[in-house]
Amino acid sequence: MSQLPELAVSFGAAAQDYDRYRTAPPAQALDWLLPADCASVLDLGAGTGLLTRQLADRAAEVVAVEPDARMREVLAAACPRATVLEGTGEHIPLPDARVDAVTISAAWHWMDPAVALPEIARVLKPGGTLGILYTRRDRRVPWLDRLDAYVHDEMGTDDRIGDLIGRMNDGPWLPDGVPFAEPEPHADTWTAAMSAEEVTAMFATYSRFIALPADRKRELAARIEAKVRETAEVRDDLVRLPLVCYSWRTQRTGS
Repeated sequence: MSQLPELAVSFGAAAQDYDRYRTAPPAQALDWLLPADCASVLDLGAGTGLLTRQLADRAAEVVAVEPDARMREVLAAACPRATVLEGTGEHIPLPDARVDAVTISAAWHWMDPAVALPEIARVLKPGGTLGILYTRRDRRVPWLDRLDAYVHDEMGTDDRIGDLIGRMNDGPWLPDGVPFAEPEPHADTWTAAMSAEEVTAMFATYSRFIALPADRKRELAARIEAKVRETAEVRDDLVRLPLVCYSWRTQRTGS
């Protein structure tokens, strides 16, 4: 298995919180991504199975591949219908032409497209679907953009996922020579009602936060919660959190 960046396998340290506070992609995104007759699907970089559980309601067979053992443990308990395997986008433990669809939710940025795309093509049946999803706070909303910028500054990070999404939406982004059609983009928006504590806990499931020392985590969580209460749109004591799921689908070409 290829060596993943340290931050890529940091989430297992907060696997239970990740599963509780992260937002799963909406059903309408899967309606758009998956063919109606999809019998077998691979959820790649599956994490704790937020997407896997929804796939299990739609396909007769679901395989979930995830590199972190702690995330796989939560996934297997939450979705017993799925076959859970260790692996990465660059090394998928399945035979050739095995599945009708591959989904990747919030994990594409950890993969090397030049290596992962041929490997995904290998396990997909001809004509099969690759779907990539990112569910995130909708930074097109001004107050949420300010809040996210504050959190990124406090953690010492930039919005590289946002930059990646921008590049993917700007036009074709597949490397030359991979057997996939030009990707189609799609987006779904909705609003979730969450407490300020839940919004703070969601921020605490990100890799840069997880990697902090315990005392720094406590201090930063208190500051983030104060900023949420100061910044957010609140109704009936709940934050009205605008969310967006960006999706892309493409089909495997050739035989």
